Amino acid sequence: TGAYEGAADDCHRALQCTVAMPATGGLDSGPVFRSKISCRMARALLKAGNVWEADKAFDSAIGSAKEALQLVAQSNAGAEETRAAEKILNQSITDATLGLSDVKRYRDALDGATKITADNANNKGMSVAADRRNSVQLLMFINSALSVSPGSMELHERKVNALASLKRWAELGNHCERLAAEMVKIDGIFTDDLAPLNPFPDIKAATSLKPDFFERNPDNAADPVALRILSPKAVCDAVMRLPNGILPLYLRSLRLEERYTEAAKAGASIEMHVNNSKHRGTRGIVPLAWLSNERDKLRRTMSWKERGDTLFRNGDYERAATKYAACLTIDGDVSQYNQNALENDDAGGRLHAVLHCNRAACLMALKRYREAVKECTASLRIHTHYMKAILRRGRCFVMLRQFNEAVAEYER
Repeated sequence: TGAYEGAADDCHRALQCTVAMPATGGLDSGPVFRSKISCRMARALLKAGNVWEADKAFDSAIGSAKEALQLVAQSNAGAEETRAAEKILNQSITDATLGLSDVKRYRDALDGATKITADNANNKGMSVAADRRNSVQLLMFINSALSVSPGSMELHERKVNALASLKRWAELGNHCERLAAEMVKIDGIFTDDLAPLNPFPDIKAATSLKPDFFERNPDNAADPVALRILSPKAVCDAVMRLPNGILPLYLRSLRLEERYTEAAKAGASIEMHVNNSKHRGTRGIVPLAWLSNERDKLRRTMSWKERGDTLFRNGDYERAATKYAACLTIDGDVSQYNQNALENDDAGGRLHAVLHCNRAACLMALKRYREAVKECTASLRIHTHYMKAILRRGRCFVMLRQFNEAVAEYER
């Protein structure tokens, strides 16, 4: 958002430097230039999410351009200069009119999002399916608003929250990392008079996160942009460039997608930066209670899952299944795992898909195939194409002599 605000600020200064008098001036001054700069400032404000100011600036640009057209018609300028001025002014009117339509599109999207949020608040008892439909619609409205105002950190935060409610943790992490890569592009720009607009002051230039990481070879089928993830070192650069409101869910996404090294390094980087007296206060007050809680969850997740793996390798399948179940409750509101896997409210993510699949393996070893089927189904609800879960459920169907279901699994 800082880049768009910086552009708007520069446009405002340019307007103050122009010749504001009832004369056409040259193409680089006077009403012609003012209309062009007003339109550019409005567009920058809209990109930053300052919609109310953008609306006023677009209206001002149209008014200035229309007044300037009258002045041009009455001037004694040559035919060529007159045509050039009229072309610029008419283009300004067209651009500003399109800008106003974008303002309306933004407001319509935001109104839609606000209505869904209010509906969710007023209908606490709605079904899981209805809640999910509302969350998907909410995300669509937020994406529409972001297409108009990509620099609005408030919208990015709302998108991250919407993705979290849908338990789309991989997509959430990808969005945060792409946002951070965009922010790297403005490293070193906010100096001198632009310093007050720096969204993240006292942050060193990125050393591992490259601004074009998600832009290189966009058509590479072997390395799709949506599946790219940052290295642990690049993640340390990324967390320094994310808004405070996004950080807790980003770190949670790293853990739930089993990116444990990245999650640990990200937490350490945040704590080190916030505790550094030199930087204290530069990002506002960042309460560290959530960070301590998340790091504790990371420690328990890694420890309990590893303990379950060890028990499984040693043939202690009952205790391994119990340990995996305990790991599944770390992100829940309950401490007791429901043995009917399909009735648990999972946090989602690759981690929970793996844990359910691991429990299925334990139950298969104990010849409890019906329970194992439910665990595989719970896993596949999270990751539809998780091959281990598909194969294990198919084997369970065979053991239960449900051959049609088994064939269907193997033919997926």
